[in-house]
Amino acid sequence: MDHSAVQSQGSMSSISTSQTLNAHGATSSGKTPEFVNHGLLLWNQTRQQWIGNKKDEIRPKQVLEPRLSWNATYESLLGSNKRFAQRVPLAEMVDFLVDIWEQEGMYD
Repeated sequence: MDHSAVQSQGSMSSISTSQTLNAHGATSSGKTPEFVNHGLLLWNQTRQQWIGNKKDEIRPKQVLEPRLSWNATYESLLGSNKRFAQRVPLAEMVDFLVDIWEQEGMYD
């Protein structure tokens, strides 16, 4: 969260309805009201509902078996426009492509 978001969340106070503003934006007590970014507060509240409280969820990282066969070739994987039988994690696909490119001298 950036500095302005923290600052706005910390300033939840606003002027009471009994106070009035003069022509210069000051209250009848002479103090300028503290700015409250209500849009940011609402956005943060809505975002919290979307993502939930991830701090409470501590999931151990599962060690997954590689999805790509150790003897897969570029042609066998990418030579057609067929979908893969299962999703291939991005990191695994990048590793595969870098290995192929290094073997072919395309990635130095």
